[in-house]
Amino acid sequence: MDDFAHSELAPHWSTLRRPATPDWLSLTERPSHLRVRGGRSPQSVIGPSLVARRVTAARCSFEATMEYRPRGFQHLAGITACYNTRNWYYLYVTADDDGSAVVRRAARDRGRTTVDTTHQTALGDLARLHLGLDLDGPALRFRLDTGDGWQSFGPALDATVLSDEHAEEFDGDQIRSLGFTGAFVGLWVWDLNGHGHHSDFDRATYLTT
Repeated sequence: MDDFAHSELAPHWSTLRRPATPDWLSLTERPSHLRVRGGRSPQSVIGPSLVARRVTAARCSFEATMEYRPRGFQHLAGITACYNTRNWYYLYVTADDDGSAVVRRAARDRGRTTVDTTHQTALGDLARLHLGLDLDGPALRFRLDTGDGWQSFGPALDATVLSDEHAEEFDGDQIRSLGFTGAFVGLWVWDLNGHGHHSDFDRATYLTT
């Protein structure tokens, strides 16, 4: 469990193609919180705001406590289970068309992105919530706690999308993508306006079973 009480990011965390510098990450602006300023979308090869740790077991869970107030549909913050920019799952808070905050989930499988609007939760004025995911071999399940205890969020997803084998892609006899890094779970914040709208995390927990 990391309660972000130190002034430097713990060594088990990794960032994606971006050093952990104060222009987008801070452990001091709000003590005992990790402040993550929103970065570019996963379609961009530069500037993502992703802080993640490696998955070390076929059965594990990841939870985070987050405080976030999106100002528009281009602001997103939440937790992810990811392999690379072409293969990931994302449970996140964003703003609906009328500006109200909602929780949704999205997926990207070999470059094809889908957003599940069937399963979503309206938050009203609530800004602080708990997000969780469970990896159970070939299945991934998201869950959500808005103050009344954990509730499952949508049906199980195909966790093999996050495997080395699935990440390997070929175009004829040409290699398009190789799978060798393994999967990660972590915290992901987007600001597609480019203004760095931030989210605060005050706890993140990784458990293996």
